[in-house]
Amino acid sequence: MSEVFGTFDDTTSIVGFGAILFVSVIVIIDAFRYFMMEREVPNLGILPNGGWAWSTTVRYEYERNWANVITLIVMGLMPWLLTPILDIPSLQLILFPLALFGMLILQIVPKRYAVTRDILSADGFTFDWDRIVWRGWDGGRRIVLQRNGWWLFAPLPLGGSPDDLEQAALRIEAAVTNRWKEIVDLLQEEE
Repeated sequence: MSEVFGTFDDTTSIVGFGAILFVSVIVIIDAFRYFMMEREVPNLGILPNGGWAWSTTVRYEYERNWANVITLIVMGLMPWLLTPILDIPSLQLILFPLALFGMLILQIVPKRYAVTRDILSADGFTFDWDRIVWRGWDGGRRIVLQRNGWWLFAPLPLGGSPDDLEQAALRIEAAVTNRWKEIVDLLQEEE
């Protein structure tokens, strides 16, 4: 019987280190994407051909990702709460929350976004408009788009100041409804 529990302990340890490795790889990829954002969105404000680019602050990113932040905090606390039952190795009790803390930091660091006639640039990725579902924006602290084919991970919130979100929503509406020329003409009239 002790052999069965010994195997379970080894398997649990392997699964724990696998989870730590998995989260760490995601953090590294997200950190790389974060540093690439400035290259992908080098200019802010009005872009050539009527696009709009903006950056956020920690506050706006928290408002955008508050549910993720709370989830990461709870996930970081869970091993500490479960260790009396599962006997989680001390190293894992330190490494797993540390990896999640890295992910949490990347959730709230300021980011850059851009809306152009052809693409949306968000979180270091670019999306063609035919891969995005737009259901409008009624104001608020973020714009939430849906990514086609992403199932549970489909929501794509965009953060920013109310002015930036208003500019972005105007252009997103124009891009997905093929009325981009109207926006460009309107912007030229305002100048």
